Amino acid sequence: MDQNPRMKWLPWVSTPVVLLLVLLAWQLSISVFGVSEFTLPTPAAVAGSLGGLLTDATTWSHLLITLAEVTVGFLVALLTGVVVGVVLGRAQWLERALRPVLVAVQVVPKVAFIPLFVIWFGFGVTSKIIMAATLAFFPIMLNVMLGVRSVDRGHRDVMLGLGAKRWPTFRDLELPSTLPYVFAGMEVAVVFAVIGAIVGEYLGGSEGLGYMVVVSLNALDAPQLFAVILLLAVLGCLLYLIVNGAKRFIIPWHESVLGPERA
Repeated sequence: MDQNPRMKWLPWVSTPVVLLLVLLAWQLSISVFGVSEFTLPTPAAVAGSLGGLLTDATTWSHLLITLAEVTVGFLVALLTGVVVGVVLGRAQWLERALRPVLVAVQVVPKVAFIPLFVIWFGFGVTSKIIMAATLAFFPIMLNVMLGVRSVDRGHRDVMLGLGAKRWPTFRDLELPSTLPYVFAGMEVAVVFAVIGAIVGEYLGGSEGLGYMVVVSLNALDAPQLFAVILLLAVLGCLLYLIVNGAKRFIIPWHESVLGPERA
């Protein structure tokens, strides 16, 4: 049992307090220390610009495009990451053979792929989806591979001794043991998918929130630029909360959901 039930309410109290302190410091840096509003607009100016964006149908169109790119890219990365992670986790000889290629692809800055994706797939949403999937793939694949290899060998021997077939072994042992690792990769991957889609729109797009960042920058409209960044932050947080909520629903028994005191 949780020894301190009040701790679960701490984020709900600390988060508004921290946001209030950030806004206060933001306003003071302008009004007291004389920071130019051209480079750092006031919170009121950003709020006004945000309100204007939210009442504009074009903003919602760009938002839905970015959301579609992130969602499809994330789902593609989830499917391919799980499949590749399971295969490489089971076939260690194959993982060792492909390790140099995987490391080389992983360490290359993904921004360098954007011109290639634009040449191959055009300036539309396809190149942005592939960029989002590329960034989200590796966290999922690596965590799944680790999860497959973390299944206790003794538990496998027990299942084998009981005469369990491959499907019951997967359903009752391997799947529950691997799911926490899958969700750990998903929580990182969904953020990377947002980054991939936005960077793709920023460098080679004509629609989406990343394109709105470029438009705001070219117009030297700092309040609108901050407002679009705020929209991106909210979008990323909502997607993360969806993944986290799915984790709490699917693996409510795991320590990452219950906490160390209740696990």
